[in-house]
Amino acid sequence: MKSKVVVLTILLFVVSSIFAVGDFTRTGTVPIPQANLNNGGIGDMISGVDIDGDGKTEMYLVNDNWNDGATEIIPRIYKLEYNGTTWDSVWSAVAPVDYQNTWPQLKIADLDADGKQELIWAVINGTSNPNRIIVYEHTTGDAFGVDTTGGYKPNSVWTITDVDGVNIRPMDMIIKDIDGNGTDEVVFADRKGYYHFAVCSVDDIPDDGDGSETWTLETSGKDFTLGASIENKWDVATIGNNMYFFDENEISKLSWNAPNYEYTELPAIPAGSPNQSAEGVDLDENGTEEIVSATYDWGTDSLKGVYITQESGDTLIHTQVADMSVYFSSRGSWGGAHGDIDGDGKLDFIFGSRGGNNNACIFRCSYKGGDITLATSYELTIIDSAIIAIADAGIWSVINVSNIDSDPELEVLYASSTSYSTGVLGAPNITPPVVVLDYASTDVINEPVAPESFILINNYPNPFNPSTTIHYELTEPSQVTLQIYDVTGKKVDMLVNGSQRAEAHEIQWNPTNLSSGIYYGKIDVRNASGFQSQTVKMTYMK
Repeated sequence: MKSKVVVLTILLFVVSSIFAVGDFTRTGTVPIPQANLNNGGIGDMISGVDIDGDGKTEMYLVNDNWNDGATEIIPRIYKLEYNGTTWDSVWSAVAPVDYQNTWPQLKIADLDADGKQELIWAVINGTSNPNRIIVYEHTTGDAFGVDTTGGYKPNSVWTITDVDGVNIRPMDMIIKDIDGNGTDEVVFADRKGYYHFAVCSVDDIPDDGDGSETWTLETSGKDFTLGASIENKWDVATIGNNMYFFDENEISKLSWNAPNYEYTELPAIPAGSPNQSAEGVDLDENGTEEIVSATYDWGTDSLKGVYITQESGDTLIHTQVADMSVYFSSRGSWGGAHGDIDGDGKLDFIFGSRGGNNNACIFRCSYKGGDITLATSYELTIIDSAIIAIADAGIWSVINVSNIDSDPELEVLYASSTSYSTGVLGAPNITPPVVVLDYASTDVINEPVAPESFILINNYPNPFNPSTTIHYELTEPSQVTLQIYDVTGKKVDMLVNGSQRAEAHEIQWNPTNLSSGIYYGKIDVRNASGFQSQTVKMTYMK
């Protein structure tokens, strides 16, 4: 049964449904489903997807908790859909785990490459031997998992180890085909030090959840001699098939060199470790990836900031490109996401925070072009703060950059991974809602030309499988680029880049190497009349 999650404002929040900070407008908040049960924060979030292909933008949430002991909350997962006015809670499940602690991970992927998208949930738990990886596979419509008449059970669960009494907590997780065999691996950083890091895979996600699948721990920190100073791992990012796991004392490099994984110990970033913020990207699109991160804690406080990490032979070079030390007397930036929010063709990085001069500091570090190692190539701003009128409330570490509405621009969504106390004796803690920020700049990035000089006819079919054709018409000779972006703003394909005649054009796109989901075709046209850009939204159903 569907329930309505109404967009509203709670008294303890800054009371304004539209609140502008710089180039961003706070356009709304999405309350947490079953708030009376989920009063421990949000563990992770996915937004801006349409897995069931019904044209409604989806959001997925898992809960979080901070109580140490058997009173921890039951792990719950929710699917919300936006109907144009409110977010409907259309599916939910309770994980077969006794309780859940802090910072679980949630990803969408197709682990067994059967064309069905899955929710991969790394549930955080204590030292018994619980199910630590839980997978719900999409069936039809809104449903994931195996329908048990009144609920849904996972299609697959895994404890990761058969050893009882150990503490394994996946703190950050990446789904990627590391060894190039055509199927994805689950790569995670372990913040409780049993494995420190691990790579695993599964041969099948059975439709009926009959337990016939085989999970394989391909490698972990226990396969290598680790340095004595190694600590809890707080972050992981990849450059190609090299995996980097971050802590305050060292960076653990794990590489796939067929047929084996290889381990290297590297020095830590002097400012400390990033925490769920490190992301591998090709920032300047030169064919070489870098890692962009914001440091959190456990290093030299005066060096806190945004860092570019580059491979140099067998080592790493860390360059600070934005200073964040002025904002934090302790703790620091936590959580991150990226995308081209302002549509200038360059990436913006959004980082959350714990502590700081204002609670709920949400930072934007924009790459402006040029040398990626120069601070002058970036702009750091606070795009929102003080969503709660209580000092130091919340840990604003759950960050998404995605498209959740009908316009082509990306939105910033953020939430707190802990609840806060109202100060009222006996009153339960409150989990803040998901906050939505929309880019609202009045700056003219490129001066548009008259509409009649360029006509975008759209694409057909839509939704599509296996291919779609994009139609557009030029009324004068033009320089044209036609690029494809995913919902995070990452460029995934280039279809046109050159001069074209004044006539109707048809370009076919066949994304066989991509996952199902929403993509955007962005066409830029420059001619004697000026410049114009348009975007078409496309749904790929694999």
